[in-house]
Amino acid sequence: MKMAVGCNLRYNVLAPSAAFTFNVLVNTDPQQQIASESIACVPEIQSEIATTLRGERVLRAEAPTGPFELAYSATVDVDRPEMPSAVPADRPGRLPLNILTYTLPSRYCESDRFGPSAWELFGKVEDRAEQVRLICRWVDENVAYAPGSTDGRTSAWDVFQTRKGVCRDYTHLAIAFCRALSIPARYVGGYAVGLEPMDFHACFEAYLGGGWRLFDPTDAIAPGLIVSASRGRDAASAGLTTIFGRVVAEPVRVECSLAAAAAS
Repeated sequence: MKMAVGCNLRYNVLAPSAAFTFNVLVNTDPQQQIASESIACVPEIQSEIATTLRGERVLRAEAPTGPFELAYSATVDVDRPEMPSAVPADRPGRLPLNILTYTLPSRYCESDRFGPSAWELFGKVEDRAEQVRLICRWVDENVAYAPGSTDGRTSAWDVFQTRKGVCRDYTHLAIAFCRALSIPARYVGGYAVGLEPMDFHACFEAYLGGGWRLFDPTDAIAPGLIVSASRGRDAASAGLTTIFGRVVAEPVRVECSLAAAAAS
């Protein structure tokens, strides 16, 4: 499926200069390929695309005092394979070491506090893919979507207690449940078709049957309609922007839609 994504980020730099790291560029992997891409900074300043240890592309730039804008757009081909009919449990002790870290608690996903609840709610199901689907369904049915109810510092345990939040909070709770069941899970930030209002979207990937599989914990967006940009253990290590310097940010504009078919 071909999708058109983009964002417009505007700032007013108050310091003599500010350094930006933008993690909004589309990832390239076996499940999504970039057909075209445009990156523009206003004013025109020196910037570079760097690659993280996880293989993600980030844009690094340093802007002088005054207005600064990043305009990004891309057309992406997304092809996510269907889940196998049955997915047995991976042996945690035999997982690759770079995968094993995603079974451990992290700043916003205190999975060590969820063991009893996770096993009580989802432990009776043996198929691992079905466990993750049940987790998404449970989170969607038991957490109320409440914009403005969190300040960006809430953790999975906070959400479990208050039962309200936004997609970031849904994602942290789902990841914590997965890890409590020894299912590796990692945070994904990016673009999604069908959001209302349109914004960046948080979801997650679970490592099942030897590969990463994408899930939406709001249980509303099909994996094939999501384009990933950043990944990490939780939102603390998968921020879409990192800023060094005093700046004032303006409202973000995000676009994501099915790309129009080319004329024959």
